[in-house]
Amino acid sequence: MGILKPHIDIFCKLKKKELSLFKNSLLSVSQNAVYATENEVEKIFVSNNLEASLVSTTVNKRNKIPDWFNTKYDNNINAQYLFSLLGSKTIVTSDVSRYENPDVIIDLNKSVKTKFYNKFDNIIDMGTLEHIFNIPTALNNYKKMLRKNGYIIIATTCSNLIDHGFYSFSPTIFFDFFDKNGFEIKNCFLREYSPFSYEYGSKLYKYETVGQEIPFISNKSVEVFVVAKKIYNKFKYISPIQSTYFNNYYWRNKNKKYKKNTKKRSKFYVILRNVFIKFISYLPFYFEKKLFMYIRGKNITRID
Repeated sequence: MGILKPHIDIFCKLKKKELSLFKNSLLSVSQNAVYATENEVEKIFVSNNLEASLVSTTVNKRNKIPDWFNTKYDNNINAQYLFSLLGSKTIVTSDVSRYENPDVIIDLNKSVKTKFYNKFDNIIDMGTLEHIFNIPTALNNYKKMLRKNGYIIIATTCSNLIDHGFYSFSPTIFFDFFDKNGFEIKNCFLREYSPFSYEYGSKLYKYETVGQEIPFISNKSVEVFVVAKKIYNKFKYISPIQSTYFNNYYWRNKNKKYKKNTKKRSKFYVILRNVFIKFISYLPFYFEKKLFMYIRGKNITRID
């Protein structure tokens, strides 16, 4: 679990659009490591023309990750200080273990205690969700703990990190879950990066909305980064049906007879189509990937 420089850059860009983001109380899910010094964070703020919030000089800035003590990362700032710069007033860290000295112990595999209901204006999960076995319970816990008009940010594995965690996630799980449980998706990104030199360089794509199955095939790792706002309190938990199926006319209208496509195709068209499909299969995979990305990837735009 960690916050990289590209994440901080995204935070700054989001903050300029959503002024109430990071305001007031914030739950940091796990003791997040920050891969940046104070000077590096300041440069990211300046590059985004974002003014940092005033923070008391008595606030502890130093790294809190035990594994980083007496290493080159020990001079990095901690997540609480970063969120203070972004405008948070009260910051609580949670974890399932005492190892990294969180403020509270919360096992997201189990339903949270009622004292945490409607407690936070922001919930930030930067790489915890994929390590939790009971995903529906964890997402429902986030829903319970977040106040109305509050924001949740989740950054988690999408593909190409085998055995990093229990799961990898497609954006549709967040679009479909949040849509049915009182939230509005404000932004979603796919971040492509090296799993080996993950601190250095990445490509960022804007993911607009759920569409066809997308052949976003990469030899690098891909992270999904989603921001949602809680529009109203919906106490009943709703398990979504994947929107790809739910939005299908015949799926929703099961009593309707399926209208078979009766349009006749010429023999020449059929032959040409089969030849084209076979031709594609003989192309180097790079070209096949590019072709299908062009056809299906209309809802993804490279932005950085």
